[in-house]
Amino acid sequence: MSTRRPRYRYIAFRVDGPRPFRRQEVLDALHALPDPLWFVGFENPKGLARCTHLKKETTIDALNAIRIIAGVPVRVTTLGTSGTIRAATDKYLS
Repeated sequence: MSTRRPRYRYIAFRVDGPRPFRRQEVLDALHALPDPLWFVGFENPKGLARCTHLKKETTIDALNAIRIIAGVPVRVTTLGTSGTIRAATDKYLS
């Protein structure tokens, strides 16, 4: 049994759609995925999700596969990945 803490990755993403989305709408879309994601934050149109380093690729694929949020067609693109919230925010969300 490992006692090591998991290594997290923070994935920045952008939601492009015909209207601005609320935080709760994006949260509901992330939790509706087959493997729900940890939601860190969202300020329209960019957000941040967390996963372990082992699930980074599947998380990116899941984010890019989102096509509908709150009944509205959208395109979700990942902007980048980082090991800390601070670095992800500085690089991709500011």
